[in-house]
Amino acid sequence: MQLTERIFASKGDIKADTVLEHCRIINVNTKEILNADIAIQSGYIVGIGDVSGLKDASTRIIDVNHRYVSPGLLDGHVHFESSMVTLSRFARKALEHGTTGIVIDPHEIANVLGRQGIELVMEEAKSLPLNIFVAVSSCVPATPFETSGASLDAADVRALIDNEMVVSLGEVMDFPAVLSGDAGKLAMIRAAREHRLVVDGHAPGLRGFDLWGYMAAGISSDHESLTYEEALEKLRLGMKLMLREGSAAKSLDNFLPRLLKEGVSLENVFFVTDDKHPEDLLAGYMDAIVRKAIALGLDPLDAISMSTINTARHYRIDHLVGSISIGRRADLVILDNLEGFSIHSVIAGGNTIAPIEAQTPVFNYPDHVLDTIRYREIKPQDLKIINTPGSSVSVNVIKVFPDQIFTEKDNAELVTDGSGILLPDTERDILCTAVIERHGKNGNIGLGFVSGFDLKSGAFAQSIGHDSHNVVVTGTDHADMALAANAIKKRKGGIVLVQDGEVLDSLSLPFAGLLSPDPVEEVALELDGLHGTIKEMGCTLPAPFITHSFIALPVIPKLRLTDMGLFDVERFEIIEVIIGTKK
Repeated sequence: MQLTERIFASKGDIKADTVLEHCRIINVNTKEILNADIAIQSGYIVGIGDVSGLKDASTRIIDVNHRYVSPGLLDGHVHFESSMVTLSRFARKALEHGTTGIVIDPHEIANVLGRQGIELVMEEAKSLPLNIFVAVSSCVPATPFETSGASLDAADVRALIDNEMVVSLGEVMDFPAVLSGDAGKLAMIRAAREHRLVVDGHAPGLRGFDLWGYMAAGISSDHESLTYEEALEKLRLGMKLMLREGSAAKSLDNFLPRLLKEGVSLENVFFVTDDKHPEDLLAGYMDAIVRKAIALGLDPLDAISMSTINTARHYRIDHLVGSISIGRRADLVILDNLEGFSIHSVIAGGNTIAPIEAQTPVFNYPDHVLDTIRYREIKPQDLKIINTPGSSVSVNVIKVFPDQIFTEKDNAELVTDGSGILLPDTERDILCTAVIERHGKNGNIGLGFVSGFDLKSGAFAQSIGHDSHNVVVTGTDHADMALAANAIKKRKGGIVLVQDGEVLDSLSLPFAGLLSPDPVEEVALELDGLHGTIKEMGCTLPAPFITHSFIALPVIPKLRLTDMGLFDVERFEIIEVIIGTKK
């Protein structure tokens, strides 16, 4: 819409194409409910109040019958790849749940396909009715202690940020690089600040002087606080606090009631998901977070503000989205009920979103994105840790937890068989695990042990392994583990379950080994089947594949496994699996 057309439409010289009558407008600018009409022209709001002078016989009239009208919701930080579907498929479900804008950091795709992957995603975004804002990935790979399919340097960042979709430098996960004054990392930050972009953070456990140094680089937000006290410290020092409620990690229950009880201003707090699994996306998106926040005691207007205007102000896009205001995009959620945030219908860019399938065409992807799993055939021997035959061995163990992405560093005594092979112990829930370099660069295989899955037999593997997305395989049997890894390669990516030398179930994710081109409903159904199968194999975790995917992420405490070996996040170095040996 041309600026002159918008001006003339607001004056009534051009008549509005759409008018919403009898609205109860949720005004996040003043935190009040206004009884007024809304006039829209070419996807933008041009009038609020008595808009009779802005319409004529050609104007489409929508009577909302005194329902509440909310600004379209915004997700301030999401890796859409966690949904296991393409951006086009993700957009359909987001809009259905009243989310009309998302800030994506496509670093999952970037770690596989590099700068070209981000450019492909931005090209796809142009065809969608969902507002897509981009945080350019700053840590590809996240650390030098893993092998990614690609890397991004300061020159790539400079090239990518010269795009109107880009609103920030994505989460700076490698905080040791910032604190050590790494020239490459600081060059990325300078490039973003020169373009007046915000720089988003990722600093779990960082406090005191180190936090000061990290923030002094210009990093302005965080979504990774491990405790309420840490989150409050960051907020008090001037960081924007992203309250994360995703599929892998949730913070509302722990943080929001205390913020309310202590009377902390929520002006610099907003909601994000970070990761959203397909079955959760079916059940709800940002609307579900708003409902939960209200249930936890937050005033509905504050809850909506924290999913709209607060987010938009952080990213400096409040002139476009985030409120029902003159000159903003006509992204509106019509509600049957305010307290329950019950959605009646959604309008995006002035258009009613129904049916979703008909309005978001599927993007055509180049062939090379479907060929990213490149390792040799895996043999059982490749996955075995060898020591002195008949010995008792003390080992470091990665301990995982339900609905959490942090891990603990544990240790256990294991025994070797007659060939010196270290054996898992299913009775104590200690399984073998491996991370296989899948980009065809060096053939690395990192080996270790993990507890918390409680798998009783078989193995499972996946090509989703944050953030470099090497193949992660875990099991009770090395032969089943090898079969699972080879089945992943055959399917060009995905999730595979194996037991007694047989593939029990699988989900193919051929796009970069991360995504399916199928609708969310179909992927969720397949994933539900996988969850049922792995439960039958003994696994007790509620979201095992999400938890499994984070075993390889070396920027979240405490112990991880990459293709280069076992990684101690707090010491920020590779450590040995075996601590000691006894005869």
